[in-house]
Amino acid sequence: MAIAGFSFDMAPERGKESFAKASNAEWVEEDEEELQMAALLRLPTQKRVNTALIRKASSDISKDGENAGKVLEQIDVRKLNRFNRERLVSDALATNEQDNYKLLSAIKERFNKVGLDVPSIEVRYRNLTIGADVQLGSRALPTLINYTRDVFESMITGIGIGKPQRHSLTILNNISGVIKPG
Repeated sequence: MAIAGFSFDMAPERGKESFAKASNAEWVEEDEEELQMAALLRLPTQKRVNTALIRKASSDISKDGENAGKVLEQIDVRKLNRFNRERLVSDALATNEQDNYKLLSAIKERFNKVGLDVPSIEVRYRNLTIGADVQLGSRALPTLINYTRDVFESMITGIGIGKPQRHSLTILNNISGVIKPG
């Protein structure tokens, strides 16, 4: 299980509003996270593949009597018990409607922080025609008999004795267009 370089919340965030102004403590926490991520990326490849950053709610109380916040901890994913492994995977695979947008926004924000441009490619095509040689009717169904027949047919074709019975199908016929980035 290669989860290197990802961080997951193991405890739900409470009371954090999406439009609240970040305090100095949150900036310090973000800097600490970036330092730990950089330290993780400097590990040798084999160790990095088996290491993940997991956010756990700390039970420590700071000197002011407030909750010390969440602690980011490096763990070896091979040593997780079954419950934590299932939780880690479910958190990693958890989706909602905005997950892709959040992920792409976070990647773009990191690129902007570092000063990199988001890669962009424009694809242009003219007179594009795509076709395929297909089998028709029940012969096209993925059955064991048809698979066996295809194997023998490919062996006979490879030797040069026969030619398979296939029909030409045009999927796209003479189209032009542009696919723009973004």
